[in-house]
Amino acid sequence: MSDTGGIRTKASADPTKLRKDTRDWLASHTIRDAQSIATDLENAGEDVTDLLHAIDDLEALVRGGGTAPRRPSKR
Repeated sequence: MSDTGGIRTKASADPTKLRKDTRDWLASHTIRDAQSIATDLENAGEDVTDLLHAIDDLEALVRGGGTAPRRPSKR
């Protein structure tokens, strides 16, 4: 992702740095933080379908992967 005034774009994403950034973020935040971000983005009119699916995947990992997601799939 390129940095354009603090906003990253997908064009030049460095997968290694992105993974490290993601790990660092997850180390200091909770799933509820991610849900709050998704809610804020959705309220701003963004499509958060993929983010909600990723949150469901994280919750499934925490629960042991045995239960279904709480939100129906929109795909």
